[in-house]
Amino acid sequence: MKAQTILVLLLILCLALGSTARPLFAQEEARDATQITVEEKQEVLEVAERFVRRMQETNDLAPLIGEMFVSDYAERLCQEATDKSLLFMKKNVVRQASWEELARYQIALNTSGYVVGLLIAEYEESHAKTDEGEDREDFANTLPPDILALFKNDSLLTSLFEKEQKAQAGKNKLGGQLIQTDQDGNLYEPIQSIEQLRNLTSTLEQAGILARKHLDALAVKPSHLKRHKGANEEENWEAERDWIRPRAWVLTREFFGYPEGTRIFCANVLIYHMDLVRVDGKLKVLALYPNMD
Repeated sequence: MKAQTILVLLLILCLALGSTARPLFAQEEARDATQITVEEKQEVLEVAERFVRRMQETNDLAPLIGEMFVSDYAERLCQEATDKSLLFMKKNVVRQASWEELARYQIALNTSGYVVGLLIAEYEESHAKTDEGEDREDFANTLPPDILALFKNDSLLTSLFEKEQKAQAGKNKLGGQLIQTDQDGNLYEPIQSIEQLRNLTSTLEQAGILARKHLDALAVKPSHLKRHKGANEEENWEAERDWIRPRAWVLTREFFGYPEGTRIFCANVLIYHMDLVRVDGKLKVLALYPNMD
């Protein structure tokens, strides 16, 4: 089983799960965008920068839930998932799962995508070229053996890898089978039982733990921050603030339990898109999912 297939699958799962949590206004930006004030923009930047710095410190989303998210994040996620379902998950599984289980899955998926991405970045930085200047294709070493073994031992992931390999035999493009739809337009839903959901969540959580140990052992820490050759740290942060791009929206439908007409703030942070809402005068993270821009 090639590490490349594992990584592609993990990224597909992250992107697909994130796409289900996007509010309707993301598809109708011109109509629903509202003017963000200078003060609001600064407030969003401060929250986003705090989030970035904490993720760099922890490489773990879990502790940030209590620090920066709305207090009832898990319940609101469950409500949104129950109403709209989740890609790759049968709706009956969403109904069976508790709000704690859905939140654990979302957090584990977002975190594993983040730390796996850091390990990939470190590998690519260290092994980008051979002595002859050619790109390396040694995907077997892209991730540490313990993480690869963990993924191989997950029955759901093993089944998906086999489907992917069969679907892509003789092709260069990966990911086709996993994002195909049936004749009714429904996306492939490999998570068909509550047991599969729990097992995959545990696998992703363990992958996060292992990845953090490997990252802590590195002499030079990889980062998802955009780095610019020749720039100092503050110049790099200024480039990141440009990427954050604070903006404001008005909901056109209920989203995470907030009604139509609620003002929502958005920002790009690292590999994520972040939605924020004002609670008791302060901005809190309402939703977080992989950035698909």
